[in-house]
Amino acid sequence: MSRMNVCKNSVALIALAFLAVSAHAFDLTVKANVDNAQVFIGDKFNYEIQVTAPENAIVDLPSFVGNLGSFEVKEMKNEKITEGMPKGTAKFTWLATLNTFVSGDFLIAPQEVNAIVGTDTVKTHTDPVAVKVSTRTNGEETDILEVEDPLKDPRLPQWLYVLFAVLGVVLLVFLGWFLHKKFAKRGEAPQLPPYEEAVLALKNLRNRNYLAEGNQGDYFMSLGFITRRYIERRFEVDILDATVAELKKRMAHVAGLPQAYKESVVTLAVETEPVKFAKMKLDGERCKFWDEWADRLLEDTKPVPENDRAEGKKEK
Repeated sequence: MSRMNVCKNSVALIALAFLAVSAHAFDLTVKANVDNAQVFIGDKFNYEIQVTAPENAIVDLPSFVGNLGSFEVKEMKNEKITEGMPKGTAKFTWLATLNTFVSGDFLIAPQEVNAIVGTDTVKTHTDPVAVKVSTRTNGEETDILEVEDPLKDPRLPQWLYVLFAVLGVVLLVFLGWFLHKKFAKRGEAPQLPPYEEAVLALKNLRNRNYLAEGNQGDYFMSLGFITRRYIERRFEVDILDATVAELKKRMAHVAGLPQAYKESVVTLAVETEPVKFAKMKLDGERCKFWDEWADRLLEDTKPVPENDRAEGKKEK
């Protein structure tokens, strides 16, 4: 019995040793940091992940873009560095430019790092990184600049300063009136109604052939602007420069727009954010869906002429 136990223990030790070797098939070092741990709302800062691994490793961050909480990715760079590294190793870096419009103390969540060399795979995580986002004012600041008393010129009486000021105002009013009369006849090019403007903008966008050339970033940047501007003008709501978080709140209060379009406008912004700023790609069917969705949005929400409304009421 003792010999059998010895054999069993030996087999167990060998198995554990094999697992240990497999778990540490190659060395992997991971670091994460920001270039500024305290920023103001709207400020951009850099978040960097460095991975040191064998030169022939395939290194990936499978959930990076969708795992940043309140932070938005404005730009993303990735490179592999071998110069200056020990022989057989390389440094893999991801540099993301982030910002947020929400104040508070945040932790950028640990990011999963996968590295593959041949048949061996190592998975690990970065450490969380703390970032403090502050508002630009707290309402309690006071002006620290001391205002100097105006210089007194003994050579000129005070009433003369008043006269100069009045004459200056009169001159400015006359100049404004003259320029208005001179250029009023020229006028400005008439602005198209929201529906006609959006239809023309979509036509011009498609003529640029962004999707055919694989340039999804510029295509969805333009598509998002065109549809937001149409909704902003058509339904009188301020959404053109809204962040994704602000867009969710504002779209909920757009009167007259069907609920399905309120939700899909936000979905478009969320889904194309990494396409516009992190150079990710959507599949062809999804691109076709959003292209056709823009047409449906315009047709389903375009204003009905007064004559058509009157005829519709008579038929009822």
